[in-house]
Amino acid sequence: MYYFIIGSCLGSFLCVLAERLPIHQPIVISRSKCNHCQRCLHFWEMIPLFSALLLKFRCHSCQQKFSTSYFWGELIYGIIFWFSFTQEKKWITLLWLTSCFLLSLVDIYYLLLEVKLFYPTHLALTILMLKSQQPIYWISIVCFLLICLIILLFFRNSIGLGDLIILAFWVPWLTPIQLAELLFLSSSSALIIYTILFFTGKRSIKIIKLPFIPFLSLGLFISYFI
Repeated sequence: MYYFIIGSCLGSFLCVLAERLPIHQPIVISRSKCNHCQRCLHFWEMIPLFSALLLKFRCHSCQQKFSTSYFWGELIYGIIFWFSFTQEKKWITLLWLTSCFLLSLVDIYYLLLEVKLFYPTHLALTILMLKSQQPIYWISIVCFLLICLIILLFFRNSIGLGDLIILAFWVPWLTPIQLAELLFLSSSSALIIYTILFFTGKRSIKIIKLPFIPFLSLGLFISYFI
C-alpha cells in the first residue's frame, strides 16, 4: 500500500508532465486549473484518486465534468510503482514501465512520440541494462530488421515511424519468443479496440486513429515482465 500511494502521487505529476511538455507549457511553476472555468484548484481538489471520486469527476465551482485521464493515470502508475518494487530487477522495471507510461500518455493526448521524453529515458535504460549485464539477443535484432523491411515494402502506412523507433530500443533485450508475443498482443488488442470503437461509434466515422504506444506497452508488460 505504501508503494501504491507514492506511485499514485507521482502518477499525478507524470500526467501533468505528459500533458504540458509537448505543447511547451510550464510544468512546475504553473498551478493546475479547471479546463472549463480556468479557476486554480485548491490542494484538496488535487489529492490523487480521492479528489476525483469525492467530486464525482466534476469541477467544484462550475460543475462541468473533467477528464478521467488523471484518475486512471494515478491508478495505473500506482500499480506500476508497486509492481516494480516487487521485482528482482526493480530499477530496470521501474524505469522501463515509467517510460512506457509517459510515452503512452503523450500518444493518447497528441498521437505522437515525444522525443524529449523518449531519448533520455531509453538512453538511461540502455545504460542500466548494459551495466546489469542483461543479455542482448542478436537473433531478435535480425528478426526485427526483417520485419521493418517487410513493413516498409508492403505495409508502409500500417505502423508509425515512432512505433518502430521504440521497438528498436526494446528488441535487443527481448528473446524471439518475447518479441513475437509482444507484436501479437499489441496488434490483437489494438484490433479489438479498433473494432469496438468502429461499431459503437458514429457510422460517419470511417477512419479511427488509435495511439499504438499504449498497446505496445501492454504487450511488453505481458511478454517481458509477466
